[in-house]
Amino acid sequence: MTVIADPLFSVDGKVAIISGAGSGFGRTIALGLAERGASVGVLDITQKAAEETTALVTAAGGRAITLVADTRDAEAVEKSVQDVIAKFGVPQIVVASAGIGRRSPAIEMTSQTWQDVIDVNLNGAWNLAQATGRAMITTDTQGSIIFISSIAGLVGLPNGNANYSASKGAVHALMRTLAIEWATKGVRVNAIAPTHFRTPLIVASIKENPEGEAFFKANIPMGRMGEPEEIVGSIIYLASQASSMVTGTVLVVDGGHTAR
Repeated sequence: MTVIADPLFSVDGKVAIISGAGSGFGRTIALGLAERGASVGVLDITQKAAEETTALVTAAGGRAITLVADTRDAEAVEKSVQDVIAKFGVPQIVVASAGIGRRSPAIEMTSQTWQDVIDVNLNGAWNLAQATGRAMITTDTQGSIIFISSIAGLVGLPNGNANYSASKGAVHALMRTLAIEWATKGVRVNAIAPTHFRTPLIVASIKENPEGEAFFKANIPMGRMGEPEEIVGSIIYLASQASSMVTGTVLVVDGGHTAR
């Protein structure tokens, strides 16, 4: 693999762990970091999906380890972090990308539908941040934790997104609190809030509602949905020394969606 190197934006030689790395943003981010020289912990709830991402990384000459865990399970997440440490060392780049959506009109939403989304999107992100933050701080390792959130945590969205929006808004609050608490520990904490990108979650949503794509595009001034590869640059920025003074912020990647 040819390593793309830039001293300011370099992640070469760093150790990363990415949740939800079996598909979508997570897979794209894992490949993007590995392409630039990072060793990657590929964490996903589905073993086959995680193994496929690991195979893509190694086939391109990168270094990766497959990690299978449900991020809602704090003990399983802790074990995955320890597996990465044993293989590559303490993670310096953490990307909490695992997420789900369960749409329902607010007055019809069941408590289970509400809780399912909160458990994965918020609690799962917390479990990964806590486990990796602990590993960094107790070993005096400087690092960057990045939450993949959503513009749904910044602006209201229609059509049954109460649980999803609440989970992403809570992630932003969690991110800011951790950023302050860990600011003097060498651990930066930020979030990326994308608009509608062509990820498996959005593609599935469009299949359920074919008019959805037109709606998504109409609300993005650039006139198109994002492609997963377009998130990698933001990840590299927040993971590298280029953002050494950046913590506690939400980086919006939305084609102008929230500028309206």
